[in-house]
Amino acid sequence: MSRLFVTGTDTGVGKTTVSAALAGALRRSGRTVAALKPVASGVDAGAGEDAELLAAGAGHEPRCAVALRAPLSPHRAAAMEGVRLDLGVLLDWIGAWQAEAVLVEGAGGWEVPYAPDWRVADLAAALGWPVLVVARNRLGVLNHTLLTVAAVRARGAPLLGVVLNGADDGSAVGNLEDLRALLPDLTVEPFPWDGTPADADTLARRLGLVG
Repeated sequence: MSRLFVTGTDTGVGKTTVSAALAGALRRSGRTVAALKPVASGVDAGAGEDAELLAAGAGHEPRCAVALRAPLSPHRAAAMEGVRLDLGVLLDWIGAWQAEAVLVEGAGGWEVPYAPDWRVADLAAALGWPVLVVARNRLGVLNHTLLTVAAVRARGAPLLGVVLNGADDGSAVGNLEDLRALLPDLTVEPFPWDGTPADADTLARRLGLVG
């Protein structure tokens, strides 16, 4: 069975796009898939856009444990609604979804707080699953990616690799080449922002998620 935790170097880097694409690739490989968004903020109604996109890739209904209205860090959005996000409760919620492949997308980046006393990193560490880091192909990505990779490793979490998301817009010349040189022991793969199913299948294969 495959298990994967997807985090990002920041918010807005395309974690959901990549996660949904990989969920679709796993589904096309013949596996049953559960693609989960434990906590989402900035949700006006329902489970939210991220959970809906993940669900479309995985082929099931949107799955989000806690949807918060304010488009803020989860700990702040939760406090505004009088909600306390509990790590144990979310772990139980994740564990209840059984499938051959389970993918969990964190909120924002690796150190984003879910509550004043625990963060995305704590959820990933408690799960103990391989971590995939998604980074946006733009100026500054080298610093953001190296910091995130170092933080993931500091928690002892297994790293699956890095996805460099989006085409070079002219400010990102050489980012893929540089990241591969700076992280020689990691798989670093590009992905187009609006990738096709074929692009997703290739990415999943290069990450070793499908044969």
